[in-house]
Amino acid sequence: MSAASTGRLQRVTLFGAESTGKTTLANLLARHFGTVVAPEYGRTYTEIHGQGACSKQDMLKIAKGHLKLRREAEREAHRVLFEDTDPVITAVWSDTLAGGHDKWFDRFSDYPDLYLLCDIDLPWVRDGVRYFGDPADRMKFHLACEAELVKRKVHFTRIAGEPEQRLISAIAAVDGLLASPQK
Repeated sequence: MSAASTGRLQRVTLFGAESTGKTTLANLLARHFGTVVAPEYGRTYTEIHGQGACSKQDMLKIAKGHLKLRREAEREAHRVLFEDTDPVITAVWSDTLAGGHDKWFDRFSDYPDLYLLCDIDLPWVRDGVRYFGDPADRMKFHLACEAELVKRKVHFTRIAGEPEQRLISAIAAVDGLLASPQK
């Protein structure tokens, strides 16, 4: 049975370091598949509270804010919902910026059906709320993202290359997800 025949909403989360095209790719995928994106709450939170708002409690608020936005987006989604990040990456941010994370993140297991791990092969772009312009810091964060996915034993596909190639690879991965038998 495919997702289309079961009627079950599939979830795909864009994952990875900042400035890797996650938001752009999520929006392009949503357009291609005729659905919606659950937006990134962390960016909104940082724009409101500033880059200094990065305690473990701030990160927990960000994760829960994301889940609220996801629930709202699920009502509008068709077949698949794209998430522009999720609580798992917020845990990585918490470890990086706050030196650890709230125990709530260890218990979190509401994983999407597929993570798309975006590589850092696109140029970093300063935008006022991004942290890691230094290539070594960016690589360290990217590796932490990948390690978190591996540790949690979740299904993920690496997405790399120029934006057009990323879109082609991501569409293929999502097509594969939607065509595969579901649990």
